[in-house]
Amino acid sequence: MRCSILPLRRKLLLSMLIPALLLGMLGAIGVFSLRHLEQAAGRVLADNYRSIQEAWRMTRSLRLLETPPDDGEWAASGEARRAAVREIEDALRRCEGNITESGEIEILQRIRASWEPLRPQLEAQPATGLGPALRHPLQHVHTDIEELVSLNERAMIAYEQESRRVARGMLAAVTVSAFAALVALALFALMSAHRISRPVTEVADRLHQALNPTSPDRPPAGAGAVDEISRLRAELDALLQRLACYEDEQARKLSHLEGRLAFVMSKVLEGLVLVDADHRILAANRVGRTLLGMAANETQRIEELRPREDVEKLLVPLMEGTFQPERDLGEVRFEVDGSERFFRPRVLTVPASDGNVEGYLILFWDVTEQRRFEESRRRFISMLSHQLKTPMTSLAMSVHLIGEKLRDAAPDQAELLSIATENCNSLSALVSDIIDAAREVAPDLALKRRRMDVARLLRSALRPLLPQAKDKDVTLVVPSEEQAILASVDPVKFPWVVTNIAGNALRYTGRGGRIQVAVSSNKGRVEVSIADTGSGIARENLARIFQPYVSLDHEPEPGTHGLGLAIAKEIVEAHGGAIEASSEPGRGTRFLIRLPAEVSRT
Repeated sequence: MRCSILPLRRKLLLSMLIPALLLGMLGAIGVFSLRHLEQAAGRVLADNYRSIQEAWRMTRSLRLLETPPDDGEWAASGEARRAAVREIEDALRRCEGNITESGEIEILQRIRASWEPLRPQLEAQPATGLGPALRHPLQHVHTDIEELVSLNERAMIAYEQESRRVARGMLAAVTVSAFAALVALALFALMSAHRISRPVTEVADRLHQALNPTSPDRPPAGAGAVDEISRLRAELDALLQRLACYEDEQARKLSHLEGRLAFVMSKVLEGLVLVDADHRILAANRVGRTLLGMAANETQRIEELRPREDVEKLLVPLMEGTFQPERDLGEVRFEVDGSERFFRPRVLTVPASDGNVEGYLILFWDVTEQRRFEESRRRFISMLSHQLKTPMTSLAMSVHLIGEKLRDAAPDQAELLSIATENCNSLSALVSDIIDAAREVAPDLALKRRRMDVARLLRSALRPLLPQAKDKDVTLVVPSEEQAILASVDPVKFPWVVTNIAGNALRYTGRGGRIQVAVSSNKGRVEVSIADTGSGIARENLARIFQPYVSLDHEPEPGTHGLGLAIAKEIVEAHGGAIEASSEPGRGTRFLIRLPAEVSRT
């Protein structure tokens, strides 16, 4: 619902101002219309009356010229005769310049046509008076002048009747408009009252419903007779009382939650320290206080602490505002309760609702058991690798001796011996890498890169899978011999990644299926694709396939531990590349490996 920004007082003033303006506008329109009608009628009647006056002047002057003077007076009235002629000429010109009615111009043209030949004769007429030759044309002039007067008189009568009719129409229009304005004002008053009182009533109703959810939708009978402002005030008072009770209840709940939080924090083995944006310590459990060197119930700022030097180095970026959230800060060693413990500190930001940092959570994660487990695992792998190295060496020597004795063996037997030799060499290299990692000679995955043809390398690595694919009636397509793409890869570890994925594809692809391994270069990067038409992987499992010890089989086969794809991902990332998988259940799976830009294609 849109909210008005006008206060109630201004709304009331506007509700009275608008009707006043409407009435004033209506009165102004009526006065202006009547005034305009009066002026227009006056102008038209004045023009008609002026034409009649000029016609009368012409008639009077003509009568003067037609009257025969006495013998003694005619000679003396020559100047008066010429003045009468000029008077007729001037009156005629003024009539020609004051044409107001249709047909008036034709009458004036006839008068002009009759007058022009008579004017010089009348000015030169002797004193004996007008002869028959002049009296007859002057009679035509008289007739036309009378017609001119009659035309303007009829027009004046018509204008007077039209003005009365228009005045009556204007009076009726003003009356109807005034009545309509009164009706509109009444409707406007009702609408204004409704619009002003409705928001107040709605707010009061909503407050009543919110405060009394089990009561009817409308307030009790008789509540509508109370004015809206008083009712709204009553509902607001009730709301304030409810809010006060709610705040007390929330304060009790918050106190209870704080007590439970303090209990939980005291039982957590990890160190927890909660700090606000101003570096004031808000809460800390026993382990956190011990690690920071705080007293039991002491509340301090981080800058006031005097922890151990290694812990202080971790807090300096936080105090200076230069730390990176969730950055690995290494490990610190403490003696807690008489035993040596290892902690991995992390600083997490506590975001506010507006996106700013509201505080920090310093977490000292206890990794003592993890370190012990890693140490045990490292010793186990070292022992296992040493145990594997001897039989692997013996196996490689045995395959080599068999190959020496069977130099003249059939081609298929020679190929099997070659595959066995290559696999023994690969296994021996992997065992050596495991021994080096267990001894911490190469704690990270060490690569021995060589710039070589990736397509040829994969063709050789996939050769042992071809007989297995043939036995399962599965088509295994390897990169073609015409294709040569060079890249810097580990010749042992990288082929193992592809053969491991292809081997998995062979396990899950039924008879008549197809597995295709392709190598290509795209925008300076090497892309290796392994696609099959097997059973596929469910979407909820697709994100977990690269995690260690994850097997998608309900009953895993003996010897499978769910480490293959995890190791493959580590090897690809050690090359600076990335691996991803896409799948659709029932239609197969596709793995895509991308290696970095040191690539050239021939």
